[in-house]
This record gives sequence, C-alpha cells and structure tokens, in this order.
Amino acid sequence: GGPGGGQGRGRYVDEFDYGFENKAPIFTPQGPQGQILPTAPPSQAVETKENATVGKPGLDVALSGLSIGDELRLPSRPSHGTKGKAIVLRANYFEMLTRAGAQIYRYNIDINPKKKIVNEKTGVPNRRKIRRLLELLIADNKELQSTGIATDYGKFFIAAKRILPQGETSRTFQQQFWELEDDRPPPDTKTEPYIVKIEEDGSLSIDTLTEYLASPPSPSSVGFDKAEFLQALNIILTRTAQENPRIYGSSIRNKFYSYPPNFQDLNQAGCTNLGGGLVALKGFYTSVRTSTARILVNIGVANAAFYPAMNLLGLMRLHTPHSANDANSGLEGFITRLKVSHNYITSKKDPNRTVKRVKTVQGFSHPRPQYKINDPPLGNARTLKFYCEDKDLQVKGNITVEQFFKKKWNVTIQRWQEPCINVGTKEKPSYVPPELLTVEPGQQYNKKLNESQTTAMLDFAVRRPAENARRIVEQGAAMMGLSTTNQKLLDFGVKVAPQLITVRARVLPPVQVQYRAGKVVHPRNGGWNILGLQFSTAKQLQKWTFFRFVNNEVGGAQIKEFMNYMGNSGVKFAPPQPITGVDEFLLPGRANQDANDAKIRMHIARAAENGLQMLFCIIPKDDFIYSRVKFWGDVHFGVHTVCSQLTKMIKNHSVNPDYAANVAHKFNLKLGGSNQNISTDRLPGMLRDGKTMLVGMDVTHPSPGSLKGSPSIAGVVSSIDGKYCQWPASMRAQASRQEMIDKLDVMFGERLDYWRKCNQGALPLRVIIFRDGVSEGQYHTLLEKELPQIRATCNKVYPQGRGPKISVIVCGKRHHTRFYPTKQEDADSKTGSPLNGTVVDRGVTMEKGWDFFLQAHQAIKGTARPAHYIVLLDENGMNQDNVEELTHSLCHLYGRSTRVVSLCPPAYFADLLCERGRMYLYREFNARDNVTTTSEPEFDWNRAPWLSGVHERLENSMFYI
Repeated sequence: GGPGGGQGRGRYVDEFDYGFENKAPIFTPQGPQGQILPTAPPSQAVETKENATVGKPGLDVALSGLSIGDELRLPSRPSHGTKGKAIVLRANYFEMLTRAGAQIYRYNIDINPKKKIVNEKTGVPNRRKIRRLLELLIADNKELQSTGIATDYGKFFIAAKRILPQGETSRTFQQQFWELEDDRPPPDTKTEPYIVKIEEDGSLSIDTLTEYLASPPSPSSVGFDKAEFLQALNIILTRTAQENPRIYGSSIRNKFYSYPPNFQDLNQAGCTNLGGGLVALKGFYTSVRTSTARILVNIGVANAAFYPAMNLLGLMRLHTPHSANDANSGLEGFITRLKVSHNYITSKKDPNRTVKRVKTVQGFSHPRPQYKINDPPLGNARTLKFYCEDKDLQVKGNITVEQFFKKKWNVTIQRWQEPCINVGTKEKPSYVPPELLTVEPGQQYNKKLNESQTTAMLDFAVRRPAENARRIVEQGAAMMGLSTTNQKLLDFGVKVAPQLITVRARVLPPVQVQYRAGKVVHPRNGGWNILGLQFSTAKQLQKWTFFRFVNNEVGGAQIKEFMNYMGNSGVKFAPPQPITGVDEFLLPGRANQDANDAKIRMHIARAAENGLQMLFCIIPKDDFIYSRVKFWGDVHFGVHTVCSQLTKMIKNHSVNPDYAANVAHKFNLKLGGSNQNISTDRLPGMLRDGKTMLVGMDVTHPSPGSLKGSPSIAGVVSSIDGKYCQWPASMRAQASRQEMIDKLDVMFGERLDYWRKCNQGALPLRVIIFRDGVSEGQYHTLLEKELPQIRATCNKVYPQGRGPKISVIVCGKRHHTRFYPTKQEDADSKTGSPLNGTVVDRGVTMEKGWDFFLQAHQAIKGTARPAHYIVLLDENGMNQDNVEELTHSLCHLYGRSTRVVSLCPPAYFADLLCERGRMYLYREFNARDNVTTTSEPEFDWNRAPWLSGVHERLENSMFYI
C-alpha cells in the first residue's frame, strides 16, 4: 500500500476496539532445545556511548568528501527524547562482533576485452558471464581458493590476507571461458582467452571503523569514509548465499531468494502462483549497517515476483491461455529479455550428447525494413523462412524453420503454429520454436503487476511481525550463514551474534483531534470515529454535477442518498446542475482507450463551459479512465473532479455510508476546507503562533514499462496558515531519474507567494521542510543543490538579513528497519506490531548525526513499517522532544482520513502530488506493456501532453487529493 495506515471507515463504524481476548502473538526467541529465552536488555555500553555524543554544540559532523561549510554539516543530536512511556523492543538487526587487529585487503578486478563482457549499445555488463568467468578463474588458481577470500563476482576480491606476495601489487591471468555444460577447451584452442587483472587497492583495519563508531562527533572524525568498510563487509557477509547454487541474488541489490527446484511444488517451496505466468518467492534482504559503538547486520523479509523455470511455450500459455498470436495480449513484452536455454545442439566431441546454450529472447518475428528483413509478424515454424546454404544438409535456398530443425537436428516441431522466438539480435534474428526453449531459473519480474497479481502478492507478502521475526532468526540468518562458527566469516575476524538486538523506545500519547464547534475526539488504536461530528471548516458546493461513466446500475435516487451521507459531514451540496448527456458507458480495456478519452474530454469540456466547480465521476475500475478524467479536469479545463468506483459506492445493493464519509473528505479539501485540526494550545510550540510554513517535497521516477527517457516528476506542497490543513502545490517534470529538484526556486517561490497572500502580506518566520525519498548518499547533494535554491528565493522576497529560519528533515519509508514488541502489553492487539506512537532514537540510529524512527500509525495488517526521519539542517533550535512532538502531531492531520498516518503529511501529500503527475503522463509511463522489437520508443519532450502545473483555476488548491 501507500505510505499511510489506511483511510479507515470514516464516520459510521467503530472498527478500532479490537478487545484483548484474541491478541496477536508476539515474537519470542527460543534456544536450541526449544526453551524460551529471556529478553536481553539493551546494551549498556552502547547507551553510555550514545549519552556521551548528545548535547554538545559545535560538534556537528561534516559530510564526508565535502568542503567544510556551515550548510554541509549534519547537526549532531541535541538530546534524546524523554516523552512517552518507556518500553523495550527487538529490532531486525544482529550485532557483528569483530576481532581486534583484523585486516581486510581489497583487490580491484579488471577484465578484457571489454567488448565480450559489456553490451556495446547500453554499456551494461553481462553479469552472468562475468560471474562464470570469475568462477573459472578461482577454480583454476589455488591462490584464489580460500575461506579467507570473498568476491562480489564483478569488481572486487576481498581477502583476509594478502593474495599476492609482498612487493607484488598486481597479477594478470589468462582465462579461457566455457559454459558449465560444456567441455573445457583443449590447451591448443585458438579461442582468445580473457585477460583478468587483479590489483591491490589497499587494506582496511576494522579497528579503525569500530573506533570511529565509538567516538563522539569531533574534528578528527570529519571526512571519515565508512563506505569502503561497508562494501567489503557486505561482500564478506553475503558470501555464503552467493556460493549456494539454489539461492539467487547478489551483493549489489542485497536481496536473496531460494528458488524452488520444481515449479509444480509451490507451497512446499515457500512460494505461490500469482497467475499470468508468474510466481512469488520469499527471500531476505541483508545489509551491514553502522550505529553508535557497533556494527550491525540488518536482515529483513523480501518478496518478489519471478518467472517460473519451465518450458517457454508452457509459460506463454500461462500468460495468454487463449492465443499467443493475439498482438494485444502483452505476451511479447512479457517474455522479451528473458534468459532461455535450449539443448538440441549435438556435441562435436560426443554425438550422443547435446549441449545446453543460454540465449536472450528478443521477441517475435517482425518486418524490419531498416535491416532489410521482411519476416512476417508473429511468424511460426511453417511461415518463417530464411536463406540457408549447407552442403551437409544439401540445402541452398530458402527453408522454413520447421524444415531446418528436422534436417539439421532431427527435431520434429510439434506445435508449429505457435509464433517462433527470436533469440538472436534485431539485425540478425535467429528463430527457435518456443517448445524447444526453457526459462532459466532465478529471473525476477521487474515490471508492473496487474491487479489480480498485486492482490495475490499482497496476500502472500503480508505477514504479522511475529512470523517475520521468526523467519529472519530461523531462516534468514541460516541463508546468510550468520553464526559464531561460520569459518567464512571467522577468517576475516568477524562473527555474528545469534539473536536480534533490543533497543529502548517510547510510546507517545495520541493527540486530541478537533472538529466543528470545538468538539474533540480522542484517537484510539490509531484512529477515531466522527459519528455526529462535522468538519472543522466545511465548505459549500454550488455548481457541480455527476457523470456516470458506468452502465446505468446506479440511479439518481442512490446518488442523492450518497450525497446526503456526505452532507452529514457539514459540506453543503446544492442540487446538481442539469447537463444533458452525463451518462456515458465506458468500456475498460486497452482497445477502448482512444474512444474513452474522446468521450471524457467532451463531457468535461461541457462542464467547464457551464462554469461548474466540481464533477463527481462514477467510473469503472480502470487506471486509464481515471488518469484521463484527472488530465482533462486538472490540466486542460480547470474543473475539480472526484472519482468513485461503483463497487465501492454500492455494497449489497445499498449505498455505503462509510465510503461516502471518506469521499466527503476529498470534496471539502478540494473546496479549500479544513476537515480536522488540533487546537492551538495542543500544537507543538513553534506551530502555535501561525508563523511557521511547513513544506513537503518529493520526486517520483518512471517505472518499468515507461518510455525510454520518461521524466521524473518533482512536487512541492506547503501549508498556508496556522491550521496546517490546506496544502496547495506546485509540480514540474524534470530530467529522467534525477532525484534533486530542478526549478525548486520557482516552485518554492509560488508556495511562498501564496502563503503571503493568505496571511495579509506577512511572510513566515520559520520554514520546516520535510523532504521525501532521499537516500543517505544524497544528503550532501540535497544541501548543495536544493537548499541554495530555497535561500535564493528567500533572498529575493525577504528584507536583507531577515530571512526565515530553515529546518530540513529527510523522511522516508524505503528502508528495512522493523521493530518487534518484547511484551504483550506493548503490542497492537490486532497484528502484534508496536503500538502506534512508538518512537526509537537509540540503538539503531546514526552514530553521527540526528535521526529517529517513528511509527505513528497502527498497521491494519502485516508488520508496521516506521518512518525514518533525519534532520539535515536546524536553524530553529529544536531538541529531540520538539521534533518528535512536531512530527507525531502532524500525523493526526492527514485530512483525507480519520486515522493517524505513518508518514508526516507534508511528505505524504508531496508523494500524492507526484503520483498525480504520473497520471497526466499515463500513456508515457505505461507505454511498453506491449513493446515489440521493431524499435524502442523514447519520450518526446516537444510533444509531451504535460510538463508542469495545472490549470490556473486549480493551481492554489488541493487538486491532487
């Protein structure tokens, strides 16, 4: 799901009283004989070091590799939090123990000729081939065979002792290559060997890292680069999994999956069938991390979709049961770039043995005039012909694929009518019937899942924390070889403790939420019921109408009843405007997209001509239809739209009042209203005077299946007053996959101008920015590239020397840290996750710098994921309690729902804003579901339907809700 904890049931059903008779279990570790192990207290030695690092002004930590400037320093932690109920949690981390004096030697790997291992067009290395080459190199050279040598099978060897004699810094090897299924080439082979050079790249003392982690921030720690240590330790840590032939993954992505030997044995293998030719596998993420005074190993549960290892024709049938010749089925895009193998070629040495060959699927046959190829589209073994000149076969002329396989390999094609597969290149195709090809194991599916597959994946992936913790301790640790006796670790002077660490945490109390006439509700279990309450500031809707883009299954009386339920929230709805032709049945599906688009445009244009404020659109479940309603309404005609699905509006032939209540939230926010707020005296101190502007910023990137070069989308939202309920927005498209925001000065300037307009010309005294989606390696870039744009805008607007005090807080959910209660009373009774409001600022936080984890929400199902907040700049003099209270309180003000959400609303709204931008470019972001091999289409910036902003009538509204 998204970053929230769900929208809740709104007004009418109290779903938050779960009782205590059926509490979800918590994880309890067991010893080797099954005995219950006591909960170990958090490390006192670590806590002592943590206490020594806080509250020391002037010890801010310069970001490594940068010049030392005031804005390029991470602020040190001013204090630890004190508010809330103190508890102890487990975290999904194991402690890595190191031997004093342990050294690690690094060796760079260089392979030539490059053209044989790197794709000349894309520059992407052939990782499978490089791995096989290095496996052969190790097997042929005893000096590389040791439990004290590890590799990432790409760029590095890591060794516990010097591989080369003293004084020798590099060595070059000549290595012949052959596939696992082939025979070793004879010594007199004329095949050119690969030249593999390993070169010493210095040594690392693990003591240097541990001393750094145990020391407080100081000038001597400035510029310390721990990246090389972590890289080496990760290669060492993942070695056990890397060398297991049944485990697929890499130290690059740090995710490993155990692949089932038999596709038919899904349940026993810990996987499930997703349908459409895909299976889901469970695996583990692992990474070496650092914290105060210790090195930690983070292991989390991972889930991913894979292609099953099976006959390719069988896979095609699973994906497209009726006909593989249907050009609109998406089948070609589904199998393109798959690694497949065949074994019909006879060995030259042994005619009774066939040789396996691995190939890459390029798609079906297509006419390619640019290469002077006139192959028929979707050609089969009888219709595809090519010129063949072979004396042994006594052939000189055109021959069909079917005839060739019979003459050359004595193979009779059984399913000749199926489209042949090109396993050559676009320029020089090589066609093979799919019945002769087998999908290679361990290939992850990286494209977008369809709706049913997504549902099946969620059902498969969502597990309670007790089960996930057990899997990590019992299976994940074993897969990675984490133990105190693994010689592959001990040779490097490291070992891993067998149990999850414990950390101190606190549970912050919920914040009272206020509605109309000062009435308050007290959140319980992360949510609240507003039966009988009305929005704090409800608006009126004068000119609106409804469009039924579905079969006429919902009548005017039902729509009126739905609107009456929404009216209970306090929003006043005038009667809908009588516009003719508002019932238009739209058929979902790719084949109907152009017709649907034209109809949607026509109706929204008519609404705009009649001066309507809002359209209530009842639509079928179809992403394209939704995206076009939003494009024409938001961008082109400037009419607010609220979309609802008929299946959600009507339950058991009756109007669903809970859903109506949730939809009312959207109506009021789009109209500029406030749904709920927190009374001024209960707001965190710096928000009480109404002179703090909160800002949310995010960037979203093109997903798999997008046109090549599709843009990233940057968005900025901001508050407009001291209620912190309205968040108008600005957004722009920018260079593909660029994380730092371009034109931030323009977008921030737009938000600052609107703040001033809403506050009688006054400017905010403080600006607090919540920046979503920035990784640890990009902190310095954010301060170098984005912060100066904000300062430049302020310098233009504010009197000289009187600009706002700025704080920058990075927040994110894309991490793998999870927490598990150690006591039943500290667990959510529904899932067994920690209680909502749980905050952690010790034990697993940064050794230098200022961060914390906050699980503000209650998980609806599965394991709760806390948000991670990192303070990169603070000119407002906050302490730990201040920033925790600020963030936690704001999580009660997500105006779309009656639940506390998991991500601070400025960042949450920025995320929604960027997703709306993706809707405006829906076709460009979903263009390659049916990709063919005739060409690879690219995004055209000159012809793009949208690149920035929305219609001027909506630009200072929450149009994206």
